[in-house]
Amino acid sequence: PLLLDARAATAAAPVLAGPGAPTPAAEAAGHAAAVLGGARARILLRSLTLPGWGQATLGHRGSALFFGLTETAVWGTFTAFRIQMAMREDAFLRTARLLAGIDLNGRDEEWRRIVGGFASSDEYNLLVVARDAANLYYDDPEAYRAYIDSLSLTGADSWCWASPEAQARYSSQRKAAQRAEQRANTVLAVAVVNRIASAVHAARVAGRPQRAPRSWWFEAVPGVGDDLLAVQFRVRARF
Repeated sequence: PLLLDARAATAAAPVLAGPGAPTPAAEAAGHAAAVLGGARARILLRSLTLPGWGQATLGHRGSALFFGLTETAVWGTFTAFRIQMAMREDAFLRTARLLAGIDLNGRDEEWRRIVGGFASSDEYNLLVVARDAANLYYDDPEAYRAYIDSLSLTGADSWCWASPEAQARYSSQRKAAQRAEQRANTVLAVAVVNRIASAVHAARVAGRPQRAPRSWWFEAVPGVGDDLLAVQFRVRARF
């Protein structure tokens, strides 16, 4: 009998793990963490791709709507600024063509700045090209003339503003186009911030238990008492 009792006790006793072996509870927790980490990564990538997508997958419709509407507003604003920039750019290019006699389509930003900064190409040649030639070749007349001939703006590269007001108008239109471009770039930065915020929020709520949705309903029950026609109306809410 003693032998049987010892065997029964041995069979009923839990199996003890070694000092380095993980317990079944730890293994289950590690597996759950791995699964949760993978799920969080997928939710995070979805929100990075389209803000609010991860929240919608988790059933958080309020936050999904917030990030989605923010993304829509961001791209709508960006499109508006880009259209504004294109219209203002077309305006100052037309001003330069009509009031200064130079076509700036395809010219770089430095060209456009120079045209707005000088009343004419002759003034630019005198104040910039001739000055640089004098500083570089003040003791070499032939090199001085060759420098001026090679860098002076003539022909299709020449311009002359009809009036100081026309030049000021061009500069104002060009600055307005630059401001519209800067605002568009700022909106792009906001789009990046919105994606990061959506991804971080989705990763945080991925591991939380989802709250039961709020609900309201009305009910009518028979009243308490001798009056058989009595009815009680109740309003119930679930939070």
